[in-house]
Amino acid sequence: MAKKSAPKKKIAAKKAAPKAAAKKVAAPPVAKVRAVSRPKNTATNSYTFSEFIDNVKGFCGLTKRSQAKELAEDLAALIKDSLRRGYKIPLLGLGKLYVRQSKARIGRNPATGAEIQIPAKKRIRFTAAKALKEAVLK
Repeated sequence: MAKKSAPKKKIAAKKAAPKAAAKKVAAPPVAKVRAVSRPKNTATNSYTFSEFIDNVKGFCGLTKRSQAKELAEDLAALIKDSLRRGYKIPLLGLGKLYVRQSKARIGRNPATGAEIQIPAKKRIRFTAAKALKEAVLK
């Protein structure tokens, strides 16, 4: 009777796998689109969240919508946290966002004409930059 040989171990396949996994191929750069798409709602000319994300994706040259959504969400979180702490946020070419404390004042109830006390509160303010005004209000 012939003796059976033990099955050969696949050592070469195990060694090749980490090399292939470690080598990541960079995706080719995506051309940036520097023109906005027209909103589907022409009555109000306002973007839906999905349309806004598509525009962010094109402007930033991102390959996936999930990247654009993450970028928009992270930027919103940064702005919220900064304003909550009372910091002024310069938005380059757009203007400044900041929190302002309004004073308490006396107002009138328009239905009855009675005076009412309006308490002091914080408000978010935006001051447009000169470049934005010139670009939009020509």
